[in-house]
Amino acid sequence: MKITVTEGPRTTVGTTREDALALGYSQAAVGTAMKAQASDLVTQFADTYRAQIATAAPGKIAEWLFKEQIARDPDAARAEELAIIDREAAARGLDRAGMLALIISKANAFRETALLVGAIETEAKAAVEAVPADADDIETQLTTALANAKAEANAAFTAALALIHPA
Repeated sequence: MKITVTEGPRTTVGTTREDALALGYSQAAVGTAMKAQASDLVTQFADTYRAQIATAAPGKIAEWLFKEQIARDPDAARAEELAIIDREAAARGLDRAGMLALIISKANAFRETALLVGAIETEAKAAVEAVPADADDIETQLTTALANAKAEANAAFTAALALIHPA
């Protein structure tokens, strides 16, 4: 893990734990730098999952947000909007109720997936923060925290995407 470590007036960029310690940085300064880098890695992998959720063009995402609003409260929709929903439903071989149910099902899966990414990100950052900066085995603890978060995210994300994009 490459880190940027700062202690007092000195800063060393792109170094390793071993090299930083050999340069005379304290274990606490090195550990703090490692924790910051691990937290950045958590953000990066969470953002990678977010990018996989929202792969459609912005207009398509807006379309689904409008569909969700209509599906959750069809009585508030205008007749013209419901006619468009009916048109898509017919093209899919569904009636209005079936189309609205499909929209809500996909919207729920999408929302839960997006929320799940945020929860896993927060949990992983909390696990990183809980590692003492002066721990002798900090690299092992951080690697374990990151690996556990990635494994949970991969499993959960795969399951959630199957709900959003069923075969």
